[in-house]
Amino acid sequence: MRYKCTVAYDGTNFHGFQVQNDLRCVQSELENALLIITKKKTKVYGAGRTDAGVHAYGQVFHFDFEVDMKDAFMKNAINCRLPKDIHIVKVEHVGEDFHARFSAKSKTYEYLMDFSEVDPLKVNYRWYYKYPLDASKLKEAAKVFIGTHDFKAITKNHKLENTIRTIYSIDFCEVDSLLKIRFKGNGFLHNQVRIMVAMMVEVARGKITISDLENVLNSLDRKRAPKTAPANGLYLVDIQY
Repeated sequence: MRYKCTVAYDGTNFHGFQVQNDLRCVQSELENALLIITKKKTKVYGAGRTDAGVHAYGQVFHFDFEVDMKDAFMKNAINCRLPKDIHIVKVEHVGEDFHARFSAKSKTYEYLMDFSEVDPLKVNYRWYYKYPLDASKLKEAAKVFIGTHDFKAITKNHKLENTIRTIYSIDFCEVDSLLKIRFKGNGFLHNQVRIMVAMMVEVARGKITISDLENVLNSLDRKRAPKTAPANGLYLVDIQY
């Protein structure tokens, strides 16, 4: 049987989703929980990586287990064996052709910026920004990234051969001092959202122009886009199949 799971987690104390030797990762915690349930090593296949400090509401993974358990029972069985900063939101039976990563049609990320006084209880969950920004320029800069582009200059992964991705939309929601920027695309490269946010901020601060940003994107040169927004403001919100 193949199980599809939607999981939420607080990324503050994790070194990302994917297993890394001797480091606390979300995948490791999930596989440790499944080891107790299945009585054998069970590999978890995630829809994608999230970096250290990045949070998730809608990360997806799948695993195989020969025992047919009801969705609700499996959900409870995993949750009661997980630490408090991870929670299984949903469990579904899926066909053998489903793959958490390769079956995904689109992904949605949200980035949170706060322009108010720092709240120590929220500092791990948003980017507190202390400089004034031109909101209209921020939104104008976002338009540069919408569509299908080669994002080679906007990723930390220098070895990946295919760096072409499509951004369907970038939307903004302002609530008091909090700005939420929502990115939806067919997929995202390593650090792509965080680099896009950082470059949009550079435009909004007047450090570079829209034309400069277009030139950076078209240059395919990562050195032209050296800044990366902090990980703690980023959330993986939803994955569509």
